[in-house]
Amino acid sequence: MAYGVNAQAVGKVVLHGAKYGAGEVCGALLGRWDGAEDGPVLVEDAVPFFHKCENKYSPLMEVALAQAESYASTVGLKVVGFYQANERNDDGSLHASTKRIGDAVRDKSGFPKACLLLLNNEGFTSFLSGEAADSLPFTLYVKRGAGSSWEASRRESLKCLGGLSIKVIREIVMDKVAQGKQKDLYDFSEHICDLSKDWRNVNLIV
Repeated sequence: MAYGVNAQAVGKVVLHGAKYGAGEVCGALLGRWDGAEDGPVLVEDAVPFFHKCENKYSPLMEVALAQAESYASTVGLKVVGFYQANERNDDGSLHASTKRIGDAVRDKSGFPKACLLLLNNEGFTSFLSGEAADSLPFTLYVKRGAGSSWEASRRESLKCLGGLSIKVIREIVMDKVAQGKQKDLYDFSEHICDLSKDWRNVNLIV
C-alpha cells in the first residue's frame, strides 16, 4: 500500500517544527482512504497539537483528537495518523506515547491503515537547506496487523500528492519559512490559551 502526502500537510508539520525548534512537537494527520485493501492513504492536511511532550500525556490529547476528528469530518476527511518531531537532534526514536496515540487512531477510530510520521531532525535541516531535494524529511511508520508493532516502513513508499514533485513541495515550504510563516501557525495548545488563535491554520500553506 502507498501513502501519499501533499504540500499542505508537509508544510504544516515542518512549520510546526520550525516554530518550536527547541522542543518536541506533535499533531494529527488528516486525509482519506477509499477502503480498498491496497488503496492508498492520502494525507492531505495536518493539525498541530502541542509543542511540549508532557501534553501528550494530558487529558487535552483526547480533546484535541476529538476536535481534529470533528473538523476533519466537515471537510470530507478523517484522522488518518499522527506526527512527532523530537526535541533533541540525537533522538531518532518514535516515542511510546506516540505509538499509543497511533493505536488509538488505528483501533479505537477503526482505521487499520493509520500511519505515524516522524520528522527526522537531520532530514528536516537538509530539507530546508535544499541539500535533500529528492527526499521528504519523514520516516513513515505503519502496523502490519492486529498485535503487530509499529515499524519503519520498508515496503510502503511516501509519495507526493497533487502532481507536485518533492523539489516543488520543498520550494513551497522553504518559501513559507523564509517569509516567517511559522509565526502564523498556531497549535491546539496555543488555541487553549487564546481562543482567537485558529489551530486549523486554514490557507497557511496553499
